[in-house]
Amino acid sequence: MRAMAESTHKAELLEVATALREVHRALVQAVRVGYEREVGPAGGPGQMLRLLTEDPYFAWLHSMSELIVDLDSLLAQELLPKGTVSAVRLEIDRLTQASDAPFWQKYGPLLQENPAVVMAHGHLRRTLNALPESKDVPHDRKQWIAPRVHAKRKSRS
Repeated sequence: MRAMAESTHKAELLEVATALREVHRALVQAVRVGYEREVGPAGGPGQMLRLLTEDPYFAWLHSMSELIVDLDSLLAQELLPKGTVSAVRLEIDRLTQASDAPFWQKYGPLLQENPAVVMAHGHLRRTLNALPESKDVPHDRKQWIAPRVHAKRKSRS
C-alpha cells in the first residue's frame, strides 16, 4: 500500500517541519532587527504577533508561515496521502530556492548576510535531503493540505 510507504517517512517529515520552523524563527528575528532599525521598536510578543500577521513589512513571511501550518496539519494525519513526501520537498524547494519567486527577493539577501538564517537554511537542506524525491508529476499541494476554515456548527433547536 502506497499510503503506508509514505507514512514510513513521518519521522523525516517531522524533522523537516522542525527545521522549517527554525528557518522561520531566524527570519522573523532578522526581519525584526531591520524593522526596528527602520521603523522603531517592535514591542513585546503580542505586538510582534500583530506585526507578523498584519504589517506589510512582514507580509512576505506569510507563505512560509502557511506552509508550516499545512505541514503540521499533514503530520497530524495517521496515514499520509500518496505523493505527500515528495510534494512537501517540492513545496519547500519552490519556496526556498526559486530565485524568481517573490519570497526569494527578501529571503535570498538574508541568506547571504545573516549567519542565523544561513545555519537554519543549511539544517533545512540536510533534513530535506533525507526525503525521497519523486520523478512523478508534481503532487498538488491542495490535495494534501487540510482545510483551515472550520464549518460552523449547527445549533440545536
